[in-house]
Amino acid sequence: MPEALREKLVEIVEGGWKFDQAKWDESMARHAGDEAFDSSKAFANGEPIESKYPLAEIFLQFDADSDGFLDIGEFQRALRAMGMEKREGDKADLDEFTFKQMDKNGDGKLSVEEFDANVPLALRAKIEAKLAEGWKFDEEKWKASQERHKNWNMAKVFAKFDVDNDGFLSMVEFQRGFRALGLKKRSGEDYDIDQKMFTSFDTNGDGKVSLQEFQDNLHEATRKKLEEKLDGGWKFDPDMWKASQDRHTKPNYAKIFKKFDSESKGKLDLRELQRGFRAMGFKKRDGTKYEVDKMTFDSFDANKDGVISLEEFEKNMPEALRAKLNEVIAGGWEFDEEKWAESMKCHANDEAFDRSKAYG
Repeated sequence: MPEALREKLVEIVEGGWKFDQAKWDESMARHAGDEAFDSSKAFANGEPIESKYPLAEIFLQFDADSDGFLDIGEFQRALRAMGMEKREGDKADLDEFTFKQMDKNGDGKLSVEEFDANVPLALRAKIEAKLAEGWKFDEEKWKASQERHKNWNMAKVFAKFDVDNDGFLSMVEFQRGFRALGLKKRSGEDYDIDQKMFTSFDTNGDGKVSLQEFQDNLHEATRKKLEEKLDGGWKFDPDMWKASQDRHTKPNYAKIFKKFDSESKGKLDLRELQRGFRAMGFKKRDGTKYEVDKMTFDSFDANKDGVISLEEFEKNMPEALRAKLNEVIAGGWEFDEEKWAESMKCHANDEAFDRSKAYG
């Protein structure tokens, strides 16, 4: 079972749903005589089920590029053209899920045979109901719809977020572009989704996404979300974008102090925090003043697990300390890999940084 479907079913069950035998029997009775939904015909060796409507032929009228197949965008817009509800948010995934279930060979498009053989019964019912009500393909309306969806060149839209004007999007520019368009900001484990998406665009693996790569590899579901924002009137605001840029040009101390994470574990212990401060030019403490570092460490360590996550570091930094660090950065300080490696070597056996004492 696909994980996305499992999560939706779990939500329904946890919401109190229970199987109702009476309702199920009633539903079975209603459809007992409906030939269009004879399950033995529907799933017999993957052959097309009998229907008085040539559904595949009808849907192939929505084949915008005349390649003999329907892609996910053509499929979705065909459903909308027939009067079915436009899905948004999480529900938008249902169209994609249905498409993938029908696309048995996984080539990202539906042939006539795949459509006829694999259209879900519930969807077939809705389509046939529309046809029975008299719906007919309107070529002019379809062309108008096509034109609307050709209005948005996503490469041109996202070119505005190319801060350094190098013709590429970095991971940061990529993320902030999506945020600026109103898509949800990710954090924690969800942050990995942005990274995976970025990698899927970066087809040549050079660590950046050209505007052509962006246009060519934009997933249909993502394109749909972006088009909804653009159709809803979103426009690039230079002033707001500049303000955002200014906010993000401030030093990100989580990223800076990540360099002092000597064991690359994604967290800082007291010893690493202290050496990080020393490396940035802060005075080395001894005796009773040593406790000041311990108090600072504890103020960062919100969950009291004895280490500071980079998120805790950025979130819980005292303003007075941030001001001092800002002065250091403004003075031209930069992380020196060689000096840090030398410092690590010097303090490898230094009792002053004995972990057992640090946490005693």
